[in-house]
Amino acid sequence: MAMAINYVREINPSKESWKIIVRVTHLWHVPSYNNSSELHSIELVLMDEKASIKRSMIMTYRNLLNEGESYTLMTFGAELNSGDYKPASHAYKINFLNITKVEVNRDANIPLY
Repeated sequence: MAMAINYVREINPSKESWKIIVRVTHLWHVPSYNNSSELHSIELVLMDEKASIKRSMIMTYRNLLNEGESYTLMTFGAELNSGDYKPASHAYKINFLNITKVEVNRDANIPLY
């Protein structure tokens, strides 16, 4: 049975079995605090949703995601979007897990914002 597609506005920490279709509107690499030649994380804004790829997952997802492209994301975590810097206004942010699935979505109907 296929997993139903969820809306970004529905994301919350209650489960990990989400399936969303989004466009990466911004993507940047965050260097390690102690060593600027190492990556600490990759941060993304997926329309109005912030997403983080932590150091342990960088090699898995580094070459899969490009700014401006749209993707189907499945099986990821969500946590409160807290802190002083919030590049997206959604209440929660996505955390990529080792089981997160990323598929390129060629659907031209995905908005940029």
